[in-house]
Amino acid sequence: MIANPSFTSVYSRKVWLLILAVSWSLLAGAPTQGQSYGKDVLHASIDSVMEAFHDSAMFNGTVLVAHSGIPVYRKAWGEAYMGMPLSEDTPFYLGSIAKQFTAMVVLMLLDENDISLDQTIAPYFQDLPSFTREITIRNLLNHTSGLPDYYVLGKFVEGMTNEMVLDVVHSLDSLDFSPGSRFTYSNTGYVLLSVLLERISGVSFREIVAHRIFSPLGMDHSIVYDGSQGPLPDHAVGHSANGELNDYQAFTTGAGGIFSQIDDLFKWDQALYQKQLIDFKLFKEAYSPAQLSNGKQSYYGFGWRLQEGQPHIVQHSGSLAGFKTYMYRDLNKRHTIILLSNFTNDVKTIKEVLVSLLQ
Repeated sequence: MIANPSFTSVYSRKVWLLILAVSWSLLAGAPTQGQSYGKDVLHASIDSVMEAFHDSAMFNGTVLVAHSGIPVYRKAWGEAYMGMPLSEDTPFYLGSIAKQFTAMVVLMLLDENDISLDQTIAPYFQDLPSFTREITIRNLLNHTSGLPDYYVLGKFVEGMTNEMVLDVVHSLDSLDFSPGSRFTYSNTGYVLLSVLLERISGVSFREIVAHRIFSPLGMDHSIVYDGSQGPLPDHAVGHSANGELNDYQAFTTGAGGIFSQIDDLFKWDQALYQKQLIDFKLFKEAYSPAQLSNGKQSYYGFGWRLQEGQPHIVQHSGSLAGFKTYMYRDLNKRHTIILLSNFTNDVKTIKEVLVSLLQ
């Protein structure tokens, strides 16, 4: 059964018990000097932790963990919907993890000399208010555009489309700040990137991503869902914290809109190391902090959250309706954690526990 603890104190206590259990498992299975954790030991430790999270009603979803580029754990826990069990192949709504795919297509066009990161969006958005004309493509990618997030404005509604997001921008009186001067996370900006890519290429964003990323990488269980395909195929259905149906109900793309599963996301993860899509020197832009006009840095790249002082750690979460997702990558050690949940779970806490196991 899918269920959540009734009290926050119970939840917190169980988290700490799990962390203690992790520490104990590391001590009990600690390698001798000059050795390292074996794959079987690591798998068993992760499985014990995930079982505890699931049995405590703190995780319902799928998980893949890779150590040094090799998957050591892959498992589904719980239900897709109404007693129907999840499998490792079940697609989930990714939420904002989708932004890294949008950013990749932008970089691919940059590699082909079709666009420049520091050109303004004005040539592609003559229909938008004049105060948007100084926004650059780079500003949209690293959330320094000054465009307010339509979620924060309270403008999100079921069935939301990209055109409706453009209408929100039309209704604005001004930007929140001068482009490049501050960081404010903006789903609006990434929807505009999706529209921009469509206007450059003349085809839908769904087709662009399928042609440039999903097909070349063999991501056969991944789709950009914009409503044009009809009903979604079998997928995990979102639920709220109290178990009520809370599924994904929108058609926007760029900021979200992607359904995928753990194996496809691992293919994506590995492709980013192997120069399968663009030259790695160019892709390093995606892992670089934003340089603000006041001389400070903002630790968000292109579709990836960065960590100050730890440039080898890139990650991103996703959250909408009942879906909570997380993708964590250690670029030096090639460790990867992918968590996909359809029950409003605290995947960030689970990620932190799993990271401690991989160290």
